Amino acid sequence: MKKLGILMMALIACMMLSSTAMADSPTLQEILNNITVGPIAGKSSVNVETDRMANDSYWSITGSGGSLSTMIIEVAGLAAQNGFGVYDMSNSNKKVELFSGAATTGSQVTLGITTIGQVYVKGEYSGVNFAANRFGFYITTGNGETFYSDNLLNNGEDHMLAFQGKNVDTIQIGQWAPGLWTNNEYALAFEDLSTGSDWDYNDMVVMVESVTNVPEPTTLTLLGAGLMGLAFARRKRDDA
Repeated sequence: MKKLGILMMALIACMMLSSTAMADSPTLQEILNNITVGPIAGKSSVNVETDRMANDSYWSITGSGGSLSTMIIEVAGLAAQNGFGVYDMSNSNKKVELFSGAATTGSQVTLGITTIGQVYVKGEYSGVNFAANRFGFYITTGNGETFYSDNLLNNGEDHMLAFQGKNVDTIQIGQWAPGLWTNNEYALAFEDLSTGSDWDYNDMVVMVESVTNVPEPTTLTLLGAGLMGLAFARRKRDDA
């Protein structure tokens, strides 16, 4: 009985510590404010409520041929077990991890995709090929779940928000020198819970650069159907 009582006390203490840590966690807006050093230190021009990107499911690397990802923060209770990476737009089972749970503020990793789809991480071939330079972002959690930038792969739940730089704020991430948050750099903010989630998107925040968002597959399908419809209508008009 005495051992059981000690175990119960230890469990309660751990729960209290976890609750306190979560209560002390910065909000997503505070996270962006905290890395902003100018023009107004501590105040980002990006508003997390109004500046969320509408199309953030899929991306491609731009002309430099490589993308850099920098960890801003992990504050989730299971952060030590969370992972971050990219998955093939045409096959979500093809994944390449960029950060493991050991990543800390300022950690960096490069991503490259060749003309034949070979995925390179930190200059080394990952052994995985994507269909093309088209990919989404994902996180894995300590609960054994995976959440994707494409809501359709999360049963309609939105587990990632993206925010584009405005060429206004000077930011500093970890030990790296301050620089302008340009419009080819994006802050990706993740929610790592589904059941019981608070949807605060502060569980993992990563800055990625040299990428651009691309149309989602459903959008491309609708566009293709629209073009086919226009072609059919034009042919009927010409035949008449």
